[in-house]
Amino acid sequence: MTKAWRGQNALKQSFVVFCRSSCQRGMRTQKNKAAPRRLRRAEAVLARRTSRFLVILDRCTDYHNADAVLRTAEALGIQNVWMVEQTPPAPRAWKPGAASKGSHRWLDIKIFPQATECINQLHKEQWEIWATDLGESAKDCIAEELPTIPKKIALVLGRESDGVSAEFLQAAKHRLRLPMHGFAESLNLSVAAGLFLAALFRACPEARGDISESQKLDLRKHWYSTLATSEEQREEFMRWVKKPPSPLDDPRPAPESRRPRVPKKAAKRYKIERN
Repeated sequence: MTKAWRGQNALKQSFVVFCRSSCQRGMRTQKNKAAPRRLRRAEAVLARRTSRFLVILDRCTDYHNADAVLRTAEALGIQNVWMVEQTPPAPRAWKPGAASKGSHRWLDIKIFPQATECINQLHKEQWEIWATDLGESAKDCIAEELPTIPKKIALVLGRESDGVSAEFLQAAKHRLRLPMHGFAESLNLSVAAGLFLAALFRACPEARGDISESQKLDLRKHWYSTLATSEEQREEFMRWVKKPPSPLDDPRPAPESRRPRVPKKAAKRYKIERN
């Protein structure tokens, strides 16, 4: 009789556990169904973000190139980009252009008038400076051969004409160059940025997603607000900030949004069906 009672009790407990787990799964499923897809995509991007690597653009003379670097950095998961203004000052200040494809909206960007001020701030925040350089003393940027990756790296990219300034080279702990195997000595700034950053991520895969919870919360507030297309939707999105939805497995746009975007004139000329 005692054994039978124990068996019935164990069966009841198993049933309760099954019902509880099923209910929890159902609640999670319902939560994700109710959550707007763009917020779940934002969470997928946030999970891959890093504040361990910082990109610095030193006196970039071509704003189109600067915009392209922003796009490259953002696509690779970088959150922080600092810019040192040209010397002498450019006729007009930098403003985000078409080449950035709106990437500046998702980044934290700081602008410094001079390299000295930027370097002082880097030291204050304990960033280790790694400068890109074409000089003979620079080491090839090969993931397997890089020095030990510190907790915080500031990667400095120099301007198109003469590279990184003497101030940054003097302050840099390491100088890196891209291995070149052709007649060309250098690459477009955004291409170089992508290759340097890709090497850093290969050398330090744990940098992916390395961002504090407080930073995540700040970004979540900003991104959710930016993603909204109306005040009503903004209020709806902001209600998700403290209890964010689960991230998508793939941060890319939905399949129906991935079709090539063809300019109207080109589509007409080549008879291409546009979205």
